[in-house]
Amino acid sequence: MRTLGGNTDMDRGGGFLNDTPSLSEDKNLRRAQNIVPVMIGQIIRSSADFQIWEIPVRMLTFIGILRKVNESTTKITYDIEDETGVITTVRWLEVNKTIPEPTLEINTYVRVYGLLRDQNGVKQVFIVRILPLEDLNELTNHLLEVTYTTVKAEQLFKANNTPAFSVNVDDNSMFNNDCTGMTSEQAIVFKIIQAKNDTECGIERNDIKALVPERILQDVDQIIHFLTSEGHIYTTRTDDHFKAT
Repeated sequence: MRTLGGNTDMDRGGGFLNDTPSLSEDKNLRRAQNIVPVMIGQIIRSSADFQIWEIPVRMLTFIGILRKVNESTTKITYDIEDETGVITTVRWLEVNKTIPEPTLEINTYVRVYGLLRDQNGVKQVFIVRILPLEDLNELTNHLLEVTYTTVKAEQLFKANNTPAFSVNVDDNSMFNNDCTGMTSEQAIVFKIIQAKNDTECGIERNDIKALVPERILQDVDQIIHFLTSEGHIYTTRTDDHFKAT
């Protein structure tokens, strides 16, 4: 799995299908957690569940020119454009954050890592990380990665002749594909958080505790830590507000 940190694929760009097992090896794969290089036009044209040849895209990265910035007390929105379109991205401000923000200038290239969301029918990207582009060679590399990813996904799809990365789900289960690989207790907490995804800031930690069964109340903080570490959920307005990926 690619991670968000130093000396990883995030720092070098894409990486998506390099070490992916085929469906014949595992038809019950957990959701793809790698970072997928895309163009903005692909995001805009996508459905609610962004897919490339029926491979779900969870975390994405793209490069574009920063055209507009709007800052409020809780978030910053950036309008970013590449040759295929323009999209609004949103970054929630963290309370008491000590790490300085990167310097971003209008009409310069930036790289975004984020999660796609549909807000009232409008595509937005919730930013996990945004950085100024320091080397234009990275732009060329990104375009090549987008092409490779699309071609490779098409090859996998045609080779298996089934939707890639599909997950078999029991029709009677209350949980969706994103709960695959979780314990029942983790799935309960995840489902509670996911149910509040349509709100601006998600759900607060104490509200989660108020909704879980009493038998797992003492384990909620540990479960939230696991879900965050695994990329199933992320913080929004504060470190105690969560949404599901």
